[in-house]
Amino acid sequence: MTPPTVRVVKVRLSGLDDDAGAVADLLTRLLPELSGGRCQTGEISPAYPNRRGGGARRYFDLYLLDTDPTADDHAVNTGPARVRRSRPGGELPESS
Repeated sequence: MTPPTVRVVKVRLSGLDDDAGAVADLLTRLLPELSGGRCQTGEISPAYPNRRGGGARRYFDLYLLDTDPTADDHAVNTGPARVRRSRPGGELPESS
């Protein structure tokens, strides 16, 4: 079996107050389990104030482990993720 290859994804989160920090913390706790250990986060930066407008931003790296899919029992393609975007007033659209 070939050793896994590590790929790095640079992430920037931005939000009101420290929502970006809360999401970064959630990703740090949940991604390793949800990905079967194939996705891990690096150190989360301190909050930086946004240049325009309120809120703050956080930076961190995601480390993706590429393994041989034939040797991995957890490789499942669930299709593209559905993203819910907020509307201008901040309310989320109703689910269909």
